[in-house]
Amino acid sequence: LVVLLLACTQLQRVSASEDEERLVRDLFRGYNKLIRPVQNMTQKVGVRFGLAFVQLINVNEKNQIMKSNVWLRLVWFDYQLQWDEADYGGIGVLRLPPDKVWKPDIVLFNK
Repeated sequence: LVVLLLACTQLQRVSASEDEERLVRDLFRGYNKLIRPVQNMTQKVGVRFGLAFVQLINVNEKNQIMKSNVWLRLVWFDYQLQWDEADYGGIGVLRLPPDKVWKPDIVLFNK
């Protein structure tokens, strides 16, 4: 019974892995991360920006300098990276390294 359960678990993992591999392969066939994710070049890409303060590292009152760690959260829609979950074993979320997709150019500065 234990062997049967382990075999079934391994079978599901392989199937999920195969679905994920196929999804990534299909999504990135012809994908170019250098091109803005719009269907018409006159369209804008809406980007939501969030900043979460994580840690205060140092404060230099005399020079008015504060060093800290923050998390940036950028959210946008890339029409090329959507799929039907039913076609890929129910996969609804895919986590990818940031260097694989288009990213907005963000410059932070203090004025």
